[in-house]
Amino acid sequence: MLIGQGRSGKTSLMKRLSGLPINNYEPSTTGIDVDVVELTEQNAEDPWKKREVQKFMTSESEAKTVIYKKTAEYIRTVDQTNLEEFANPVNRRELLAEEEISTEHDQGTEYLHTRVQRNLEEDAPESVMPVKPSLREEMSEFKLQSSTENDQNDVLRVFVSDFAGQSIYYDTHGCFVKPHCPCVLVHDASLEFDKTAVPRFKASDEEEIEMNNPHLNTNLDNFTSWLKFLQRLGECQYQQFPDKSRHCITVKGKKFELPPVLIALTNSDKVKGNGRKMDSVEKRIKKVLDEGKYKNVIPGVFLIDNTLEGDDGDDVRKLRRKLFDYSNAVLNQEILMPVKWLNFEVALSRKLSRDCKYIPVDEAKKKAEACGVEFDHAIKFLHRQGVVLHHSGSSKVVLDPPWLMKRFTEVISMPVESDAYSRQALSVFRQKGMLLPEYLQELEDAELLKELMQKFNLICSCQHEGKAAFYVPSVAPAMIPGKELEASNVPSLFVTFPHKLVPMGLFTKLQVKLISEWKERFPKQARPSFYCNYSLLPLIIDGNLCDVCLIDLHEFIKVVVFPNNGGNHFEFASYLLATLKKCLDELKSPDQLFSMTSYDLEVKCTCCFGKEERKCSRHHKIQCLSDRCHEHFWKLSDLQRFYNDKSYAFCCSDKRPSKVFDIESVEIWLNTGSNSTRNSRNRQNLKLPDAAMEEDSSNFGWPNETSGEASNSGPQTTGDSYRTGSIKDSLKVATPIFKN
Repeated sequence: MLIGQGRSGKTSLMKRLSGLPINNYEPSTTGIDVDVVELTEQNAEDPWKKREVQKFMTSESEAKTVIYKKTAEYIRTVDQTNLEEFANPVNRRELLAEEEISTEHDQGTEYLHTRVQRNLEEDAPESVMPVKPSLREEMSEFKLQSSTENDQNDVLRVFVSDFAGQSIYYDTHGCFVKPHCPCVLVHDASLEFDKTAVPRFKASDEEEIEMNNPHLNTNLDNFTSWLKFLQRLGECQYQQFPDKSRHCITVKGKKFELPPVLIALTNSDKVKGNGRKMDSVEKRIKKVLDEGKYKNVIPGVFLIDNTLEGDDGDDVRKLRRKLFDYSNAVLNQEILMPVKWLNFEVALSRKLSRDCKYIPVDEAKKKAEACGVEFDHAIKFLHRQGVVLHHSGSSKVVLDPPWLMKRFTEVISMPVESDAYSRQALSVFRQKGMLLPEYLQELEDAELLKELMQKFNLICSCQHEGKAAFYVPSVAPAMIPGKELEASNVPSLFVTFPHKLVPMGLFTKLQVKLISEWKERFPKQARPSFYCNYSLLPLIIDGNLCDVCLIDLHEFIKVVVFPNNGGNHFEFASYLLATLKKCLDELKSPDQLFSMTSYDLEVKCTCCFGKEERKCSRHHKIQCLSDRCHEHFWKLSDLQRFYNDKSYAFCCSDKRPSKVFDIESVEIWLNTGSNSTRNSRNRQNLKLPDAAMEEDSSNFGWPNETSGEASNSGPQTTGDSYRTGSIKDSLKVATPIFKN
């Protein structure tokens, strides 16, 4: 995988690896570009030669090769005098004993060589059905495979994914990110780490345009975000397979952890001759790696000169060799996959053609039955590997995920058109993040796209000028933070993640999921407002309105509740908390990227907030009042335990004497004796009276037209002396994610 900040030179690096000249005016990658190259030990350092691949699924001939080679490995462990007995009828379990089959094959940057490796995740092999006996005449083929298995001319087919670095495409990356796949983290060496990043995008025939940076992240923030993301992928892999070694070993005996990450510094020509500059960049990277303990990052950097066309003058040959070595080493980390699952994939592969990219789910179920596999179990497995795409309840099984991802990104990118309607549609799309259905209907496979984009939580229904439309939160305008947004009478809730990083694409999908879940139970709702980093959801329950704000703060998600001056706040908080958990858990289910992460629900420690005596690293302020600079949060699970045990929660985060955190101040988020009765309905299937559905919401508006109830609960001063504000005060004017 080639990953990194947008316009950092990933596509140019791919051209250097392929021995092609670089185009400095190369358009930005839209979504993901997948190329296929074939490598051998002898040509590992030579320019990569691309080959055209019509299918990314395992073909019948490839499956046969896999079975032959794995059987050849097994034969070597069998007494040669027993080969005649071995050819007698046996079932597959007896034939392959402890290793049914080992496979690897997917669309990211995975490899099909002598095996096809699969990540079994939590899926357990099913009972194995008997198969026909191995034919005697096949024994010679098995032996031939065994004798040539280590031939240095064996071809390693490598799928190389170039991931778009712009955040609007993160929502589509999940199906292609693999936890054991070698990665190249690309950084533009000419950029200053401490300067605010300037995201850019270039369409094919347009000038490069500047995009918003709502979190005001620096180039270093973006660099470390990718490091944290890849580190977490490896950790989740080991959590799922604790019996596997944490280390892989290359042929040369070098140990590394998954996924192996190599760092390439592009545009080194721009700092050539400036040794001090390059030394500074490399030292800064080393410091970041040491402090973050990124054990999966391979030491050193690879300097890439964007002005060169040959292989001399930079580290491109060395990078090719390293990628070949680590790819081969990854292949040795085998995870088992039943043969019949491979047979099911082959059966689906036969249906895939240039004119057939998806099939009805009923047809796929018949294929599964013919292969002797349980459909739901097998299709979930193949979906998580990116071999197919299928969400529970969907009427189709997509056989070519790269094709579908390209269709998704075509919709998200929405190319410039010349006719009046398309210009209007483009303006609404870029200014408001709304997709007009007329545009979607003009596309091929429109109904499939609409169904699956909603299943993927990429879009949700809305209204534009009284007509049906779709929100696309990933391309919606960005809201620029102003004051810290805080309600006076309900403590803010924080959704936190490992390594202080919101997983890519999760926030925009959570917005869609939460409002869709709420509207499913209570259809009569006020109109929500979506932004790529913020949403205002005026939620109605039991006839009461509460404005719920979700804010993506990069390190975590902040949930702020502005309740009406009346109503049961405890009941609303309980239902919101349960719904939030349900949405987060359901997002983890179909998406491999989210399934390997975890989250906590926390509240801010008011004992030490804004009282730190050290300077914060972001604003260089003492006693900084920014949530992003605060270090100490309390998990709700811990506070619930303290409350149940009638024990104290001590804050020991600073040099001052320990202070007792007031657990009752966050009682609204806990299951306490005082609110257990009024919350009982929420614990019974999360159902509430139908009265909540009858509320007239016509008078509720957008964030710039904040309802009186929300604004009345706004500007207050708390005992902790930090600023609070209304929704209107705390957020500056929204701007499009594409700047004009």
